[in-house]
Amino acid sequence: MRRWWILIGSSPVLEGVDWQQAARDTQLVVLGGDPQIPPGNFPRETVRLGYLSVGEADPRRPYWNDVRGAPFLVEPNPSWPENVRVDLRDHNWQEILLTREIPRLLDQGFDGLMLDTIDTAPYLEAKDPKHFAGSRQALRELLGRIRTRFPRAPVIANGTSGLADAAPFVDGFVVEGVFATYDFGRRLYRETTNQERDWKLARIADAMAVARRPVFTIDYADVGDIALARWAESAATERGFKSYVGVRDLNTLP
Repeated sequence: MRRWWILIGSSPVLEGVDWQQAARDTQLVVLGGDPQIPPGNFPRETVRLGYLSVGEADPRRPYWNDVRGAPFLVEPNPSWPENVRVDLRDHNWQEILLTREIPRLLDQGFDGLMLDTIDTAPYLEAKDPKHFAGSRQALRELLGRIRTRFPRAPVIANGTSGLADAAPFVDGFVVEGVFATYDFGRRLYRETTNQERDWKLARIADAMAVARRPVFTIDYADVGDIALARWAESAATERGFKSYVGVRDLNTLP
């Protein structure tokens, strides 16, 4: 499976778009639940995955009014300050995902899930080992519960430091910014440094040592920067990865 794309940001007005035409050569698509883009409009043979952030709470999601001020909300993500990192050890948060969010996505017509922000667990445990001890184990337990409760749903996970923990429970790995990234500090798109690239490739290798899974890469290039986009795609493809290149917000058609 090589032809895939992801559209999870707030998309522009898409009236009149023929989704059968747009997706006819797409084998897998990840969508963020935008009502303009119903998964049912894709061909049956296209694997349709619903986006779900497990390590951060999003105020745009239906659950937000119920979790506002909850003790499991830890801190904003500085790159996406509207999102709040979550303590995955909290049973209430896990139940929201298992009994509300995942069934909601599957009821919308998605075949499975792309789980995002799995790196929150290793990040918090490394930041404060005493206070957040057991976060990585909680991630593993949550993923195990997802696979047990939804055994027929294909699941891929997006992360780096959390990939090895997720490996036994998922069907694929997603890694962002391996070859080209958006630099939030400098506010520009750029090629990754050798150090950045080597670190992410090493995390992929760690996960593959636990369980061999297909690797999907999301690299970032500005609209019109064809040279950067083509270089990132070529570098990913040479390593056997399934490449997608988009803009920072992942809100444009491929």
